[in-house]
Amino acid sequence: MRKSNTAPQTVIQNIKDEVLPPPPEMIPAQNATNNGNASQSAITLPGKISIKVPFTSQAPFGVWDARHEEACEEASLIMLHAYLHNISLNPNSAEKEIQAMIDFEIKNYGDYKDTTAEQSIRLYNEFYAPESGKKLQAIYDFDASAIKEELAKGSPVIVPAAGRELGNPNFTPPGPVYHNLVLVGYSGNQIITNDPGTRKGEGYRYNIDVLFKAIHDFPGDLDKIDQGRKAMIVLR
Repeated sequence: MRKSNTAPQTVIQNIKDEVLPPPPEMIPAQNATNNGNASQSAITLPGKISIKVPFTSQAPFGVWDARHEEACEEASLIMLHAYLHNISLNPNSAEKEIQAMIDFEIKNYGDYKDTTAEQSIRLYNEFYAPESGKKLQAIYDFDASAIKEELAKGSPVIVPAAGRELGNPNFTPPGPVYHNLVLVGYSGNQIITNDPGTRKGEGYRYNIDVLFKAIHDFPGDLDKIDQGRKAMIVLR
């Protein structure tokens, strides 16, 4: 992720865990698409979902140097890995993991900037060499309802985005051109995220329409970010 004119962020927003009884409110879901193919049947969704995912900023100590400005993909993958393996994150452990992942990318790929969804999955698989079990999968060309459908399965989701379209006031203006963040739940039309682009990103909420419009995979050129496909990384 590129972050322009950055300044240290110093306040951490605590996520409010939601205890979810059997939901009284059920919402009919629209048909979603997976790689362009419509789902065979509509499903019903609970009115809200909250998944407890450990949080880290991509700059755990508020130092926004060249490495940390580009580390949103790494931070998002680290949060997902911590969730899957029940690992706690703190600034020290998160910083160590971010640096190790960037070093791995430079050694094995020659660069660490602006990865596509598929490249992020490759990085996760090769850096963590996960055992058999849940695997990461890239889903493309879906509609907004598919975001809730994935979260309703009880697992977090990573999305790539045109960062400036998110309108997050905690980003230093004008904000990152390209960004990755973790979706950890929803409540009504609000998508709950762990956004590594700011230390205020834990439990940060975006309107689903704003978030969906901003979702774009990296198209290979930052000047064409709005041409990137709808993409999300899910667990299977």
